[in-house]
Amino acid sequence: MSIQKRKLRFIGIDYWDRPVYQDESGEIWKDVNLGCGKPYLHNATNNTFDGEPEMPIQGEFEIIKQ
Repeated sequence: MSIQKRKLRFIGIDYWDRPVYQDESGEIWKDVNLGCGKPYLHNATNNTFDGEPEMPIQGEFEIIKQ
């Protein structure tokens, strides 16, 4: 069984200056590297824009440029 690559789109910067992304299923992801270097993405508490980062993303992802 192959796992599909998540497609993420940038939706803004949170209160702590973390870039925030949303995947095609509506899940919110935060870059705890604050946009420096390769993104290190974690899901957000309660799937909210200003929620705290929790678990790191599993598998591959692609950031879609708009």
